Parts: sequence; C-alpha cells; structure tokens
Amino acid sequence: MTGLGGPSDSPGLGGEPRIQRLDEITIRLIAAGEVVERPASVVKELVENALDARARVLTVGIEDGGLSRIEVADDGTGIPRDDLPLLFQRHATSKLRSGAGLPVVTTLGFRGEALASIASVSRVRLTTCTPGEAHGYAVTVDAGSPAAIGSAARAPGTTVEVRDLFYRTPARRKFLRTPASEGLRILQMLQRVYLAHPGIDLTFVQDGEVRFRLPPLPDLPAAAREVFPDALGEGAFPFQGSGGPGLWIEGVASPPSFSRGNADGIVLLVNGRPFSSRSLQEGIRYAYRELLPRGRYPVVVAHLRADPSRVDVNVHPTKREVRFEDEAALRDALQHLLHGALRDQPRTSGLSQGASGPLPFVLPEPSGDLSRARGAPLPLPLSLGGTAIPRDLAHYTGEISPGRDPSRGATLPATGVHPALRLLGEVGRLYLVAEALEPPGSLVLVDAHAASERIVYERVKQEDPPAHQELLVPRDLALTPVQAAAWEVHGEALSRLGFRVEPFGKGIWRVRSLPSFRGRVARPETLGPLLEELAAGNQGAPQEALTERLAKSVACHLAIRGGDVLSLEEMERLLRELYACAESFTCPHGRPIMVTVPRSRLDRWFHRP
Repeated sequence: MTGLGGPSDSPGLGGEPRIQRLDEITIRLIAAGEVVERPASVVKELVENALDARARVLTVGIEDGGLSRIEVADDGTGIPRDDLPLLFQRHATSKLRSGAGLPVVTTLGFRGEALASIASVSRVRLTTCTPGEAHGYAVTVDAGSPAAIGSAARAPGTTVEVRDLFYRTPARRKFLRTPASEGLRILQMLQRVYLAHPGIDLTFVQDGEVRFRLPPLPDLPAAAREVFPDALGEGAFPFQGSGGPGLWIEGVASPPSFSRGNADGIVLLVNGRPFSSRSLQEGIRYAYRELLPRGRYPVVVAHLRADPSRVDVNVHPTKREVRFEDEAALRDALQHLLHGALRDQPRTSGLSQGASGPLPFVLPEPSGDLSRARGAPLPLPLSLGGTAIPRDLAHYTGEISPGRDPSRGATLPATGVHPALRLLGEVGRLYLVAEALEPPGSLVLVDAHAASERIVYERVKQEDPPAHQELLVPRDLALTPVQAAAWEVHGEALSRLGFRVEPFGKGIWRVRSLPSFRGRVARPETLGPLLEELAAGNQGAPQEALTERLAKSVACHLAIRGGDVLSLEEMERLLRELYACAESFTCPHGRPIMVTVPRSRLDRWFHRP
C-alpha cells in the first residue's frame, strides 16, 4: 500500500514504502496546517486564550496583514512561572484534565494545540505576569525550537507577539490574500468575538493606526448596535426565548425595512463562541420570508446559551462549527421565535431606509412638471433615483398602463434569437407585456429591471473608463471599520468605476466623484452597502472576476426598479436596446429576462380546441 507521495528511502518487500514515524518537526507542521490557516486564525486562538484567562481589556495589533507581526495583549490572570516550560508543547493545556471533560467543555480553547502550532511556523515571544508577582517572564520560541525563558517587566496579564508567520512554510504564504484582505478578515473576526463578549474593551490597531475601539457594554443589543450601527439602530428589536431543553436564545434583529445583499450580517454565537451553521442561518432567513425580497438578507445577531452537555464544540480543528443535540428542533425554535418577534413589530408604509431603501441614483434637475411622468417620454432609463412606488400584490388591479392604443402599439422586428413583438404595455409596474407576431398570438412578458440591468451592465463593461461625475461639493460619508477595510482592499477597482474617495478624519471619508450613466449620478450612500457586499465575498478574487462583479453591482443599482413609472416610448426603447445586446436572455446575475407563453398554452387554459 503506497501513500500519495513518492516512494520513501526505505523500501520494504517488493519495493513498497514502509510505514515509519514522522519526525517531530513534520508532525508540528501538519498540526499547524489544521489550526493555523491564516493570520486571522492566529489572532482568534490568542484572543480566545486571553478570554479564558478572564481578560477584560484586549489590544490586538497587526502589521502587513498579520504576516509580519501580530500582537495580542490582555489584562488577564497571566501564566505561572512553573507552567512556562509546557507552554509550547502539543496537547499541553490547563483547560482539560481527561477525555471525560470533552462532553462538557466550558472554555473557548481546550485542545492544547494553538500555541504549539503557531510557534512551529513563526517566531513567538510571550511575556506574562501573574497578580502579586514582582516581575514577569518572557518566553521565546523560533519555529518550534526549545523555549528560552527569562525575566521581563510587565503588569499582570499576557502579551503574545508573533513575527514572520509561515516563514518556515513559504508555500502556505503564497496562498494568502493581500495584507489588506487578511486585515479585513481579522477585523471581521474580532467584531464577532466582541459580540460574543460585549463586556470586554477591545482595540484593534493595524499598521500603527487604531482601526476601532469597541467599549465594554452591558448587553448584546448594545454591542450589536456598536458593530452594525445602520442595521441595528432605529427599528431594530431584541428577541429571546427557549430553544429547547437546556438552551436559551437571545438576540437582536434588523427591521424588515432594512436588508443587505449578503448574509454576512447574520452572526451566530453559542456560549461565547462565534460559529457557523447553514441550517440555523436558513432558519433565520425563513423567518423573514414574507418580508424581504429574494436575494436580500437581514442583520441578526443570535446568542445561544446552551447546556455544555447538549452541544459538541470538538467537531472541527478550528472550532468553526459545532454540533447540537437536535439542530433541526433548534432551527425551528429560532425561526418561530424570530418570526413571532417580527410579527409584533410596528409596520410603516414608508419606503425602506436601510441598504435596500433609498434608490441609489438621482435624476438630473427636472426642467418641467413631474406630474406628467406616466405619459410623457423621458430618456431611458427613467426614475432611477426618483421615489419608487412599492408594489403590493394585495392591491394589484392587473391594469395595463395607459398610453397608446394597445392595438397600435410599437412593433419590434425579429432578430436571430427573438421574435417580432408588438408592445402592449406593462403590468405590476415591473413587467412589460407584448404579443409575439411570428408566430402570432403568443404572450411575452419582460422583466424591466432585469432587461435594464443587462443593458447597463454591457455598457459599463464597454466604457473605458466608465462614466463618472465629479461632485461640485464633496460629500462626507461615515464608513464602518469593515467598510473602510473593504475600501482598502477594493478601492483601486472601485476608483476605475468612478468612485473617488479619500480618508477625511476618524471614520469619515470624503466622496469626490461617483459613477454615472446617462446623466444619473450614484448616491454616495450606495458606497457603504457596496463595500459590505465586497467584504462578504471572496476578497481575493482574480482582478477580472472582481471587475465583473463590480460592474454587475453598479448595473443593478443603475437599472430600472420595480415601481418606476415608464411611458410606452420608454418601454419600446428598453426592448430595442435589449434586442441589441449580445446576451439578452438573462440579467448579469443569471435571472431570466423574458418569458413566452405560447398561444397553444393560452388556448388550453381557456379550454379551447
């Protein structure tokens, strides 16, 4: 039986490689590969150790995305001098005595692998002092070498400094992202740790600059508002209740008027530990099923307080996933609890004011009375930044929009892939209605938003550089730490699309130019949600894929929205431009643009021969 590698130097019978023990260095490197995936993994392990040591004040500093230097300093209980020789040995821990303790783990770290794994792929210096000691001690390890212990000055607590991460394993370094991307991962991870422990005082310093300081707060809702100020401000609501035997759920959620284009705002915690679960995330989404459109996500932070015997935190080397005794029942309980809390919230008839709220583009200054909007021709696309009229199917009358006589509607000639059409009007202020002429009698429905999105997307990709508008009066915009970090990662690509932004004081960024299309200019407020979407996605995507993704996002914001009012002339122009697109069957995100109902099917519906 052979392994996956080449033959060993000690062949057995028939020349087959013989089984042999790996050397200690190789064992450590393999273990490090399971625990230390990237700089954020190192920070997570060190912060968990600090929290287990009852730290209340933590400062995390990184340089070069954590590759050059990581430092985690805390005010915890410190490490006694007699324990220091075991500190960097594998499976040496103060948090577990035997296998009998695994079913009831109550600490964040317990495997005894983190420090040994980190030390095997970097240079580490740990300085610690216990309360009452006259001085502290420093321990240094270089790529798993024996620990050197000496005296050092320090107040009670521990500081761990990690330098030159992965310098012994250069292959691992080349698979990491840019320093800005790695820094963003660390920032997002720290925010989740803070949500799990809102009583700590957490400071994050990146390349010598304080990126954020999260103060100690009394409860989860207050901490969640600190991390997600837009989503969990006005209108957000707490929820709590039983999740089953030995399990209590508490959390805070955004109102239906706020949503995001990604699920990065759904944060799950259990017993002070952030974790991921697709099943529970789907339960949260399902609670909002009647309140949010497809593709939109709420911001929800849920902390599960579980009896340790009913949750297994030992199923993943990095403790990213956990296993519950009955996860299906827990998912249902979380869904019903959240859905009930949503049902009790006051409703308003106004437009959304969150990330899915105000439309992102504004029209040029009008030259006439806008009361003519429904019948008068305007250049396409129309009402990209005007007040959209929310669709409410409960009040939908099914009327065809007025305009010309439908029997004399505009006709479009056939193309190689599309039939000739006679445009009739629209329905639901979203779908264009037309009749196919070749063969006659078929009903054709066109999603105006998807069609407009495809047109704008192709134009944005063709323009080099894309159109943009310099602002006469620059706009100051407050960005969250995650949004600011995402700008550092993707700012160059966004600048090429017309966003020109520069830092202007603590947490404030000055917007000097914005993308535009046919005289419409992006609203500055669109930048924050766009950065959130980028932060939640693959930060290290190839440049070509990133540019395409940005173009799709900008096109989506520029496209006609459901509820926008269109004249028959504007509908006709939309269809003509759609017919001219190289790809005209789906929008850039893959949704269908056009649906045809054959005359034969219409006849069957009405029981005609």
